Amino acid sequence: MTCEAGQYIRLTLNNFTMHKTFTDINANNCKFKVRTQVGTADGELTKRNNTTLNSIANDFGNNLAQAIIDAQGLGAATFALQNVKPSSVASVGGDSNHIISFDISFSANHNVASDGHVRVQFFSEDGETYEILGGDRIDDDTDTTTNSIATVTVADTTTLNVKCLYPAQRHTTSFVYLRATGIPNTSIESTSLAHPTENHRTDTTDSDILARIEADVEYINYNAQTGREYFMNVKQKQISNLTLRVTDARNRALGRALGSSSNTASGTGTAQSTLGNLSFSAVIRVDIVQQREIKELETRPTPQTTAARFDNLLIQPKFGKDGYGSGVER
Repeated sequence: MTCEAGQYIRLTLNNFTMHKTFTDINANNCKFKVRTQVGTADGELTKRNNTTLNSIANDFGNNLAQAIIDAQGLGAATFALQNVKPSSVASVGGDSNHIISFDISFSANHNVASDGHVRVQFFSEDGETYEILGGDRIDDDTDTTTNSIATVTVADTTTLNVKCLYPAQRHTTSFVYLRATGIPNTSIESTSLAHPTENHRTDTTDSDILARIEADVEYINYNAQTGREYFMNVKQKQISNLTLRVTDARNRALGRALGSSSNTASGTGTAQSTLGNLSFSAVIRVDIVQQREIKELETRPTPQTTAARFDNLLIQPKFGKDGYGSGVER
């Protein structure tokens, strides 16, 4: 694809279709850390889709309880969840404040000395777990004291009460971003959409985003209405190849942690994006836009003013002078 002087290339997305073959809870929003007066343990939500907030609350409760057992060194102790909220009959849009809370009853003494001795932490480097569970994000990865949720209260020697701060949500990927990698263009983006490990000196930076597409439950679809919603004006005069990739809002591969080399967003296979079903199809229109008319200067040939007998290989006449600058003595 090439254009001439005074023209530029415009790429416009007309259609995009993709099956949502990655889970709502994935490597970018599942991790949390538990600290007690005895030790530390890592916990993870189950990587899956959840129909209700009650499902997330139960999953968090089960994984948190196991992390507390590991941190406290309780060995083969078992547990049961009670009073889980939001309840199983409450829909996402139902009569509830959607704040997760539950009681954990252990089969043995949990050995938690007092309130505040169990801290649940959601670190920003681990992704958006704080958004899923409704807690505070911790940006300092060396912090050992901050509690991301509201309370872990000692009810008695075998029971802990847990409550989060804010309403929970089922997913964090509301949109996917189609990016045209390596194509110089005139677009800009806020630095919050760029690679989270890069340091930027301004609030905006050059962008490779061609389109922002809403993610639905099963499909991720887009059809242009006016043909002007999502386009990219290319700076260079020629495009010999075009590489497209789909990321989340933080420029991470879908369903994979930052810096991961994995080709799989969900499942146990290792090649979902190369041999599996993590793929998309798109229709991109290419326009050559005439921006301005270039008028080139045209001049008449310089008349020959030296007699032909003076022309030879060493003398190149020009305006009565040879190529070395000396006159021809005419």
